[in-house]
Amino acid sequence: MNKTLALVATMAISLGLASQVQAQSATKVGFVNIGVVFTKYEKAKTFKVELEGAVKEIKASIDTLGKQIMAWQEEIKKPGFPEKERERYEAGIRNNKRQIEDLQLQAQKKIGKRQEEQLIVIYKEIVGATQGYASANGFHALLAYGDPTDQNDLFNVMNIDRKLKGMDMGGVVPLYFDRTLDVSEAIVGNLNAAYRPTVQGTPTSSQN
Repeated sequence: MNKTLALVATMAISLGLASQVQAQSATKVGFVNIGVVFTKYEKAKTFKVELEGAVKEIKASIDTLGKQIMAWQEEIKKPGFPEKERERYEAGIRNNKRQIEDLQLQAQKKIGKRQEEQLIVIYKEIVGATQGYASANGFHALLAYGDPTDQNDLFNVMNIDRKLKGMDMGGVVPLYFDRTLDVSEAIVGNLNAAYRPTVQGTPTSSQN
């Protein structure tokens, strides 16, 4: 009888240990929509506004030149447009296009370095926030993916082509996962919670 009880006890302990090991070895994986994070992170929005302000005048000039091109192109298409004027209009269109290209180069030179610096800062903070969230919530891996923020627009040709190209280049593109595993909003929340106090001039804080 004692041997039977001992055997039962041993089996119970073994099963308990097996269950514990199995629970410990279960892998917890989540997903982060990097587009959502970049779009909703308030610091990234601030950086974007800063860059737009730096090239505001250049952008206004490009818009003006572009509108002139469109107006002249429409004028040429009108019935009865005098052929003797065509060359002058077409020369004006070519000249405007050259000016737009020059202005675009100016804008890129003006903000290019700053844009690179901002991207590095934002990316590092997103990675840090992702690592912190994973550690605090028991995730073994958080995988980034990119989908339009409008979930109704996932099956347009451009988005499908983008995903297929990513696969062709060796990237992993999730075709399906349970949406409860998407922690994008939680990552954004932690990033914004840490960023807002710095804007207000108080010590930073973070939440998990």
